[in-house]
Amino acid sequence: MGIPAVPLMFLLIIFCCPVVALCANSNAGTKGEIFESTIIKDKGDYGVLIDGRRYRVTESTIIFDLLGKKIPLCDLPIPCSAMVEYQLIEGQNPVCLRIEVKRLLEDSKDSS
Repeated sequence: MGIPAVPLMFLLIIFCCPVVALCANSNAGTKGEIFESTIIKDKGDYGVLIDGRRYRVTESTIIFDLLGKKIPLCDLPIPCSAMVEYQLIEGQNPVCLRIEVKRLLEDSKDSS
C-alpha cells in the first residue's frame, strides 16, 4: 500500500523549502572568490590598501612570503606585488582570503 502522491508532495514542500531558503540566505550579499595579481601599497590595522581601496585582513586570512612561508600581516613587505584572493561582501570592504607575495618592490619594508 503506497502513500498518496499529493500528501507526500505536500510533506516534501513543507520540510524542504525552509532548508533551501536557509542555504540560499547564508550566501546573500557575497560574491564568489576573486583572484587578482596586484600591488599592495599600504597596510594597517584595517588590512591592506590596493588601488586606493581597503581590503580587510582577518584571522582566517593566509599570507605567504616570497618563499611560500606563512607570515603575519605585520611581516608583509610594503609595497609588494602579490596574488590576492578576496571575497566581495555587499556594503563592506572586500575580505582577503589569501595573499601571496610575488615580488618585492623598491623600498619595500616589513614593519608596520
